[in-house]
Amino acid sequence: MEFRVPESSPLHAVIDIGSNAVRLRVGALGHGGRLDIIEAIRAPVRLGQDAFGRGRLGEDTIARALETFRDFRHLLERKHVPLTQVRAIATSAMREAENRQALIEQVKAETGIVIEVISGTEEARLISLAVRHALPELEKRNAFHIDIGGGSVEFVVLERGQVTALESLKMGTVRLLSRFGGEDQKRFVRLLDEFFDANAGKIRELVDGTPIDIAVGTGGNIEALGQLGRQLLDTGSPKRLKYGQLKALCKRLDALSYEERLEQLKLRPDRADVIIPASHVLRQVLKLVGKPDLLIPGVGLAEGALLDLLQRRRGNAHQDALAWAASVARKYRVDREHADQVRHLALQLFDQLTPVHGLPARDRLLLELAALLHEIGIFVRPDGHHRHAHYLLSAMPMLGISDAEQRLLALVVRCQRKKLPDGDDPLLAPLDKKARERWLKLVALLRLAIAFDKERCGGVAEIHCHFDGKRIEIRCLGKGDLLLERWAALRQKDIAEKALGHPIDIEL
Repeated sequence: MEFRVPESSPLHAVIDIGSNAVRLRVGALGHGGRLDIIEAIRAPVRLGQDAFGRGRLGEDTIARALETFRDFRHLLERKHVPLTQVRAIATSAMREAENRQALIEQVKAETGIVIEVISGTEEARLISLAVRHALPELEKRNAFHIDIGGGSVEFVVLERGQVTALESLKMGTVRLLSRFGGEDQKRFVRLLDEFFDANAGKIRELVDGTPIDIAVGTGGNIEALGQLGRQLLDTGSPKRLKYGQLKALCKRLDALSYEERLEQLKLRPDRADVIIPASHVLRQVLKLVGKPDLLIPGVGLAEGALLDLLQRRRGNAHQDALAWAASVARKYRVDREHADQVRHLALQLFDQLTPVHGLPARDRLLLELAALLHEIGIFVRPDGHHRHAHYLLSAMPMLGISDAEQRLLALVVRCQRKKLPDGDDPLLAPLDKKARERWLKLVALLRLAIAFDKERCGGVAEIHCHFDGKRIEIRCLGKGDLLLERWAALRQKDIAEKALGHPIDIEL
């Protein structure tokens, strides 16, 4: 099948391949940078029913998904949206389906659309982006955001508009229905509550004493609950629910059979079953975080991914990563004055030595993150803190960077001090030749930046680098004698020369 490739368009599109449905959003940035959605389509392809029940996608499910993608591709062609401006993202069901690659390859072969399977952390980041865009008032409040999907539930703590903690738990509606569902409704509800109680500690740890002013709920089931609140309880608006109203809704829903929910509430067949686990998870979460009012902005992963795609065109891609790094630094009680000074120096080195190191612009962000977070391991134990930092950065969720970038970041921080691993070291095994070159250059720049603030007094104010084609000259200006900084920098000279491929003169 052939498709005409249109010219570049202001319109962009996102396809959200969820566990309960596949969604298409087409839009652009309108006046004032607001997101304008011009096309929103939902196809009820329940990948999670196969993935969570059997561990693989069935032939019929793959066929329905392919048909949906063909329909979406034709619509994109009519809207003149080129594939370079389309992002297709898959979540929990595709993460777990052992034969997901078959669907990915067939979709690409038949439509040209490339499916990207994202992590739960990236999913939470994108949904949070949509929420913050829709609710700018969150910049002045502490909020707890819950997104209930078919396979997983994402929890995000927002302190005055900044993401400070997040978690993705495998307690989505389709998954819970597959695991606990059956003919006995009372037993199902009891098992749901018991399962939540077993996971409540993770949510308490996430909040970690932060006073929650407001809750935000996203996902089709939460939007349906908002509509049911207005319909059954006369709440006045589908955009807001109080805890007591949600509790009353749960009671009303539990008293109805699946058929009664279809007939009396006019719910879709693929909503009438999963609304039960969704309502109970939401009720339990709100109770756990202090029973705040719930805002329902009507946005989700698709809108967040579309906003992210559009904002990347405007150079706003780093904000979440840097805000997240700042929250991690606070959590692990990093010396922020030293970390900020190392970042300041590292970015000067990166920018002025760009013609020499030739690293992509994206690596500037990785170096900045490494500078901010290089001492988080001290929180665990000062001795060998570079190793502890490596473990923490490898294990924790990280916003705004890919899994591969996170592994590289962790390894750069791991090698900030002591002897570098040699070529046979298992630490370097995941890196190919090109990645090892990037790693060594970033390590060299980080080590020099740390050395230039060895006394932790901000003595070096400016760095001036010059390259004449043969030698690199690094000249530092500041206050004091800078003797300790000079000694520390000269100790890193051999590594820097090896990484950059030229002799280096260091003047302080």
